[in-house]
Amino acid sequence: MPSWTWLALGIFALALVATAIFAVYAIGKVRRAQAVAERLQARVDELARSAEEVERRLAHAQARAEELERERARVEVSLDRLSVLTWALADARKGVTRLRRTYLRK
Repeated sequence: MPSWTWLALGIFALALVATAIFAVYAIGKVRRAQAVAERLQARVDELARSAEEVERRLAHAQARAEELERERARVEVSLDRLSVLTWALADARKGVTRLRRTYLRK
């Protein structure tokens, strides 16, 4: 066999070994990338659960805020009524005091 055939076979074998080494290296990189992707996916899932929890809490807080606003309006109406009653009581006391002065003078 001519020497160039042996040279071609040597180059072919060298290319085959280089390809095998590159394949092993690439497989290792892909496995590490998959592990990183799995960790990232776990974190994204955790973040999604946290976001759902925040949304649920926000909805609850909004419902409570609406309830508190209704209660505040009810208390405001009650305070208005109380101020009217306080005014009426003060006016009645003035009337009683005036009647007492008028009729119960000594």
